[in-house]
Amino acid sequence: MLGRNLDHFGPTCPRADKRRGHLPTVALLGDDGRWHLRLGNTLVCWVRVRILLDTDTTGPAPGPGTVIHHEQWAHWWTDGHRYRIESLGPHIGTTGSMTAEGDVTLTGEEKRPDLVRPWERCQISVHEGDWDPCRIAPRGSWRVHRRTEYIDVGGRMCHACRDSLAQDLEYDRHTSLIRGVLCQECATHVTECPHPGGCYRADYLNSPPAGHLRRTYYVGGNRDDRKRPGP
Repeated sequence: MLGRNLDHFGPTCPRADKRRGHLPTVALLGDDGRWHLRLGNTLVCWVRVRILLDTDTTGPAPGPGTVIHHEQWAHWWTDGHRYRIESLGPHIGTTGSMTAEGDVTLTGEEKRPDLVRPWERCQISVHEGDWDPCRIAPRGSWRVHRRTEYIDVGGRMCHACRDSLAQDLEYDRHTSLIRGVLCQECATHVTECPHPGGCYRADYLNSPPAGHLRRTYYVGGNRDDRKRPGP
């Protein structure tokens, strides 16, 4: 079985053909009240140039006064009493889709992307992996605290491939110890790696850069990290 897996994967696991967060980033406030992410010299929510984000773009970067056209597609459904805009699913009633368009003007105010809360971010392409995970933890969110701790030690890029932003906590299913923070691609496939060594994913599994922290991943629930008063 191992031999067949090695024949399938080759000498090392393949790398993703798209990178995320690999260029300098900054969050820019728009006149719509949301923060828009500039990656390199373009915005991730500027749909007409989204394909350029996989290369090192050139040219002037959007700045104060720049008008960015936005287009956002959404699916909707209604049962005659409720109306919801959400993802496709087995809804009972009438369903359809719509495209919302509009222009946003950048104000010139800037912020570090990891200090922008999820609901303050422009929602176009927000789940593509370009935004740094927010380090402002909601009260009692142990996952955010742990992720921030591991990123501070292992770096903001994926602890396995180093090609894209670290997004998701990854842990050993046998010990429940957190190994690191991975990009979306590596988080999905890292445990499929059949290589004993010489592969970037095998190297991560054998010696995760922040593994010495030995923090526990609380499986099956959201542990409350708030300090409790003594008896």
